[in-house]
Amino acid sequence: MQRFKKILGLSLIWFIVFAISNFYLEPSGIDYENNYIITSLYYLVVIVILTTLYKNEIGEYVERFAPIDLLFMLIFSVSVSVIYYLAGIFSNVEINHSIGPIFSLNENFLVSKSFEIMFQQCFFMISIYYLFDNNVSKYKDIILFGLYAMVIHLPILFISSPAGRILFAVSFFAGMLFSYCITKSKKGFMWSYMIHFGFYVILGVSYYFGLAPYINNLIK
Repeated sequence: MQRFKKILGLSLIWFIVFAISNFYLEPSGIDYENNYIITSLYYLVVIVILTTLYKNEIGEYVERFAPIDLLFMLIFSVSVSVIYYLAGIFSNVEINHSIGPIFSLNENFLVSKSFEIMFQQCFFMISIYYLFDNNVSKYKDIILFGLYAMVIHLPILFISSPAGRILFAVSFFAGMLFSYCITKSKKGFMWSYMIHFGFYVILGVSYYFGLAPYINNLIK
């Protein structure tokens, strides 16, 4: 029962963080492209609060980053951002802003999204700590976390852009992949962050290089 209360409380934190973003910040003109610095700072503040309150739980899965790790993450982030930016220049397909900021090929989106992804990965580590009950070796726990990730992503079917359907569809598999990375390696946070970030870049870019008809069919 105690573990259930912890998971429920964490779920409420997740919903509150995104409710503030969707129902307060965005109607005020603060989103992932407009005033994106404020959006980034918002998620940064949430990250600081989470990592302060749950530093012991996070410490179970993260070892201290070496400078080479931070350099590797920086190189990766810059590289995929350049790909995202160049796609908008070389694509012959008109930019579609109606299906969500993922497909806007706007570099502002990547900056703010990177902080949101960092929040999500911190949240996942804390959730894994309680959901797995410190028993991180069983694959049934990884499947359970995949289901949990899918449940907390349910709201994007109703309040997100049409692309939310794609994100919901992959949330189960993403949850399993992230939990596997985080629990199997002390650098799992780094790998899961890069996979998460890379997914958005690949999804956004692929729309303009052959996958537009398929993606449009998915979100109809």
